Amino acid sequence: MAMITLTIIMVTAGAVYYFEYQQSSSNINNIWDGFWWAIVTMGTVGYGDKYPVTAGGRFVGILLIFTGVGLMSLFTATIASAFVERRMKEGRGLETIKASEHIVICGWNQHTEKVIQGLTTYGVMGEKTIVLINELSVEEIESLRIKYSRFKLKFLRGDYVHEETLLRANVTRAKFVLIMADQSGGHSQERSDERTALAALTVKSLAPHVKTIAEILDGDNRPHLRRANVDEIIVRGEHVGALLASAMNSPGLPRVISSLVSLGDRNKLWRTQIPAGFMNRPFKELATHYREREQAILIGVMKERKAIKLEDILSDNTSVIDNFIRERIRAANKDFSTDKDAVKININPDDDYLIAVDDLAVVLSRTMPSS
Repeated sequence: MAMITLTIIMVTAGAVYYFEYQQSSSNINNIWDGFWWAIVTMGTVGYGDKYPVTAGGRFVGILLIFTGVGLMSLFTATIASAFVERRMKEGRGLETIKASEHIVICGWNQHTEKVIQGLTTYGVMGEKTIVLINELSVEEIESLRIKYSRFKLKFLRGDYVHEETLLRANVTRAKFVLIMADQSGGHSQERSDERTALAALTVKSLAPHVKTIAEILDGDNRPHLRRANVDEIIVRGEHVGALLASAMNSPGLPRVISSLVSLGDRNKLWRTQIPAGFMNRPFKELATHYREREQAILIGVMKERKAIKLEDILSDNTSVIDNFIRERIRAANKDFSTDKDAVKININPDDDYLIAVDDLAVVLSRTMPSS
């Protein structure tokens, strides 16, 4: 359409100039005057500073007026149609996400809203977009959009175990992917962990660098998620038994634990980098630093070690030796991985415990401590 409009402007500008330039009473004296007149006339602005005085020039003007009205109507209709189509796609969850460094939440259950609230509470959100992939109804999604209008909330309708749906969510450029134990779209709870594992495999095959967090219902399925290289695995209800026992042994303790992880409490648990100056210094000195400088309580330290996979050791090529090793391990049904102890936590270590280079601090404070 742009080429057609430009062609009409050029032709009519040249034609009106041809008829007008020899007339002494004409105010269209050069080709640029012709272009100005053609653009103003087609846009139906009609300033009146330039106008044809000859019969030929006026005939060209009549043609341009009718043509211009038609083109402007078509142009306006095209823009309106594109806008309406985009809004309809957004409403039905059929759009393609263009964002980057965004957060993708796959699935929906009764805890997902708390997750969205927690992203803001812990400062994860910033200006990031949240992309929800589930099979909620259009009415439910619209209600969420209104409720969380302060967030950049996007919605995709589809099954997140399918590669096509994840690619529409631009998962390869996401910062986090959270896979919930899905209860939308009539999916049975019995197959929830199976779908979570399948989704995790798909996400990691498309974007192995993206940090992936998965919720499962049965702790026995944790090894399947480990094999899928999921970074964090949360088992729903895993600590209920311990909390119930603590209520009998230490009445009120479950409320303390609940307060520590509650989104509404002023003090929260944080994981943070330890200042470089405290390497190889006692835990007691670091605790004093956080208490006096950060108004924070040092709970303990933790280490994160990247899991070693078979593919990390073998070469990228398909040599006979590498293929032989792979086949022998698969035939023996062995899981060659060190990810079971990838995270080590040391709560309240001895005062003389020396801070290591790979230690991270676990602190209780109102805000994220500075490193």
